[in-house]
Amino acid sequence: MRTEAVAGQFYPEDPTELKEDILKYLGNANKISKQSLGIIVPHAGYSFSGQTAAHAYKAISKQRFDTFIILGTSHSSENTSISLEDFKTPLGIMKNDKQFSEELVKLKIEVNERDHAFEHSIEVQIPFLQVLFPSSKIVPIAVSFSDFNECREFCEKVITVAERIGRKICIISSGDLTHYGPSYNYTPFLPGRGKVYAVDKKALDLIAELRSKEFFEYCKGTSICGISSISAGVEICRQTGARKAILINYSNSGDLTKDYENCVSYASLAIE
Repeated sequence: MRTEAVAGQFYPEDPTELKEDILKYLGNANKISKQSLGIIVPHAGYSFSGQTAAHAYKAISKQRFDTFIILGTSHSSENTSISLEDFKTPLGIMKNDKQFSEELVKLKIEVNERDHAFEHSIEVQIPFLQVLFPSSKIVPIAVSFSDFNECREFCEKVITVAERIGRKICIISSGDLTHYGPSYNYTPFLPGRGKVYAVDKKALDLIAELRSKEFFEYCKGTSICGISSISAGVEICRQTGARKAILINYSNSGDLTKDYENCVSYASLAIE
């Protein structure tokens, strides 16, 4: 059992408050998609990015999936690793799709529970799934690729297993966009929301066209957090029939703090 590591920090640890917050965020979102193969969502604290994340989850709320493949950003390791554990949050336990996960292990995807023990990028997605899809299962994978060929090989493994065991999957790519300011050691231009958006817009345009390789290469010169997870999510969906990605919501932490000298931007997208 992988127990919650960031409850009380990234989201409320009280289950009633947590569920109320998620329902409030979902209530303020209004886009519904009938054909999404995956979503891209942020992974900051809910006070900063919970509403943006909710737009993506609302988009898929009327669909049915057997398994959610959660591609997290590996903040503490440069490895790609899978967890075989169930994930616990204040809302209860979400089951790991052990059959799917173990099939991936057979294809040489490493199991490393230490990489997952304190990784928030996957954990913060779980409560949304528990509210909307309580009977579904998850496959949690922290991804980090050195080049796009490695990313593509990983994607082919996920697709192979899904087809082999007959799962209807949804890909959740967990990633934040530009981290601007001295706090993030990224100051290639003077502060300003519009300037941050200009960096993000190029990335978002590439995602919209499902140009996963070009996105991967472009982001190497940015401070976008989630290059591997977003690239893989886009590539899996592209290979399984998606034709576009739609930007549902874009936000910036400076909108809340009024500080654009150190800020992070977020986006939610549905891949259809």
